[in-house]
Amino acid sequence: MSELLILLAIIPIACYQLTKTFSTRHRWMLCGVTTGLVIAPISFGLLQFTYVPIIGKVMGFIGLIFNLTHGSVGYFCLVGSGILDPGVLISASQLVMINVVNGVLFSFAYGMIGYSIDRKIEETIPTRSYSAIKH
Repeated sequence: MSELLILLAIIPIACYQLTKTFSTRHRWMLCGVTTGLVIAPISFGLLQFTYVPIIGKVMGFIGLIFNLTHGSVGYFCLVGSGILDPGVLISASQLVMINVVNGVLFSFAYGMIGYSIDRKIEETIPTRSYSAIKH
């Protein structure tokens, strides 16, 4: 059932398509926020595909790499704050809490990266002056 977490990838893809359609100024910031919200559950969902013979092993390896970088941050934040006990088995509700913390942290981080990309794009696009529009 946790393989269905991969369907959360629809959210950043839909956000990209909507911001492309409506041509918003902060396209990459919004896409970064939505990607950060779902990156930890998606990596956990990819990790569950290791039982599929060939392509599943590759997807599971990609999920392992992403889960090592994105899954442990929320866990260590909650252990460091004393909410979770270190070294005990994690229940489903604690896993949800870890993914919520990961979503908040990574949506902020990826949103800031997207915002800086938007700023760079705005700097490279030349703006028209009033005199150029008048002629």
